[in-house]
Amino acid sequence: MSWTPVPSRPSALVLSALPALLATMLLVSPADADFPLPATPDWESDPNGHVATGLGVADLDGDGWVDLVVANGNDISRQRLVVYRNQGGGVYPADPTWSSSDVDYHGHLDLADVDGDGNLDCAVAVYLGPGGFGDPGRVKLYAGNGDGTFSDSPVWTSGDDFYCFSLSFGDLDNDGDPDLACATGDDYYNHRELRRIYRNVDGTLESLPSWTSQEEEYSLDVVWGDFNGDGEQDVAFAGTSNPNRIYFTENGVLQTSAGWSSEDASIWANTAAAGDVDGDGHLDLAIADNSQLGGNGRHKLYRNLGNGTLSAQPVWESSQGGYGSHVSFIDLDEDGDLDLATGRWWGSVQIFENQGGSLDTQPAYSSATSSVIENEVWEDADNDGLQLGIDGSFTGDGARRLYRLPERPAREILSVTIDGTSLDPAEVYLDSDDAWFVLPEAPQAGARIRVVYVSSVDLDLAVSNWDSSVGNYSFLNTGAPTGATLASLEPTTRLAAGPNPFDESLQLRLDLRGGVGRGTCEVVDPAGRRIRSWSTDGVRTVWDGRDERGRPAAPGVYWVRWTAQGVPSAVVRVTRR
Repeated sequence: MSWTPVPSRPSALVLSALPALLATMLLVSPADADFPLPATPDWESDPNGHVATGLGVADLDGDGWVDLVVANGNDISRQRLVVYRNQGGGVYPADPTWSSSDVDYHGHLDLADVDGDGNLDCAVAVYLGPGGFGDPGRVKLYAGNGDGTFSDSPVWTSGDDFYCFSLSFGDLDNDGDPDLACATGDDYYNHRELRRIYRNVDGTLESLPSWTSQEEEYSLDVVWGDFNGDGEQDVAFAGTSNPNRIYFTENGVLQTSAGWSSEDASIWANTAAAGDVDGDGHLDLAIADNSQLGGNGRHKLYRNLGNGTLSAQPVWESSQGGYGSHVSFIDLDEDGDLDLATGRWWGSVQIFENQGGSLDTQPAYSSATSSVIENEVWEDADNDGLQLGIDGSFTGDGARRLYRLPERPAREILSVTIDGTSLDPAEVYLDSDDAWFVLPEAPQAGARIRVVYVSSVDLDLAVSNWDSSVGNYSFLNTGAPTGATLASLEPTTRLAAGPNPFDESLQLRLDLRGGVGRGTCEVVDPAGRRIRSWSTDGVRTVWDGRDERGRPAAPGVYWVRWTAQGVPSAVVRVTRR
């Protein structure tokens, strides 16, 4: 959310001086050895006057590289939803590769395959209506085309108007379809709202919400998670001018009255995140407070004491306060526990290290940037730490369908077996950022569940900035990945494959970018095993769908990797039916 001058708040003159003042006051520490991020971004988009707010990172075109989706506008200007396609190797263009045709005061966004066609769709919060403050917004959905673009205009818009700054996909009814939760209200001008969830009914979001809260309040963010450990999704809202609250699902029904509320004096939350900080198996709740309207503006943590009972007061707070705008959990140092990444307006990216289940109060890493941070998202933009075959094992209890994978984010589930019987991964709902998934049916008690999925040991950082004179950032991880990873890929070529999915044979075409046509094609399965390789001397070649022994390769997901002069230079993900 942006700073909006209103009566009794700082004047425009004071506001204009803040960025320079804070920049001179900012103490920047070099990147800690355990957090291998550069001090300055490897990429910055051209500002183009964009007031960047919402940010999503995902492979929108199926080429194996994650792209950036940014919603612009905030409460400052009516602007567009845009995409920056990854050109390979974590290289993004300075200007968007796609833009929506409509404009709005956009807040945050989330990505999910709502209609089940295999392409990610994009839901966007519209904070304000066309008239600005005093005119309520709504939520809307753009359909993904599978080629790095979305529908030019929304294919769905909520049937009710309300102030909405943030939203998140989850699975309210455990049916494997993404439902949409909305954080609501505008406390600048005292517009209280009911919190809302729109169910997905056969691939379409309902026009009016089937769930609303009893509390009519202000909230700026929403996060899903199984906070009481009963195998069902609960929903937490970051409250501003009122407490943070969690609504629990009991026997398949999400309660309309909050089952937990914070009780500390600082009640000006901007962002929320769920993660198990102390390793006790229970989700804790992190909050970024913002001192714009009151409070101390510190980042803080409420500990889950078990069964969804969280501490009423924070058990941890950052040593410094201010305009807190972001929190997210990530194990960037790969030591097995979750660290806390944070952001502020006119501040730096900071990471607080988890030391034996407790967060340090001073950051172990601070970027050398001072920008108006709105969102931070973690993924492997350059694929240099991608692990193709991480194995997660679980045991069924006869009732539970919701499980959490050990590595986050989880880019994709490749296979699921229950007592050796395979499920179609398309039937399993996955939340990539928080790495939880929902099975279509509850496995029997004692059943062995095995999930093979894709994650990374070398995560990079994308940042959206709403200062219209500053672009969005990408920081590429400087660490040396360990374990079985997909080799680092240089953006010298692009590899196109079709038809994809395919039945008998796959046509492959190289789009050369300073590379050479002579090289080697290699087919790799989800576990990283080589299935087939052959030499080529041109820009076109064919995989006949067979392995090295001439046997038909099993149906499923594969990666085709192109190597020229000994350097892997392109990759494409393909599916054999």
